Amino acid sequence: MSENMIFCLGEGKWEKAGIGYQKNYHAFNKPVSVERFNQIVDLIKNDILKDSKLELNEKTWSEEWEKVTKDQWKRISEIPEFDKDVVEGIIGFNIIDSQGYKIIRE
Repeated sequence: MSENMIFCLGEGKWEKAGIGYQKNYHAFNKPVSVERFNQIVDLIKNDILKDSKLELNEKTWSEEWEKVTKDQWKRISEIPEFDKDVVEGIIGFNIIDSQGYKIIRE
């Protein structure tokens, strides 16, 4: 994957093709400017998840994402570029229902 992507997903969960793969400056599979990309990364890394110690690798991918709190998922979902389907496809479980962004996991 490109280093200039955050919360992006290819055609399949682990596919190395499609909209979420090898595209620069994308967030939630949407093209963004360099400035906006940096804002989103800063918000997620240095604000929303600043106290989280996630160790994301293929072995523990969904277990690590389960450490993200209800409030943190709510704040991530408020990012204008947020795409529920992309995020849930990446993390492997549902975090939000289709009726008004109610967080499912604690």
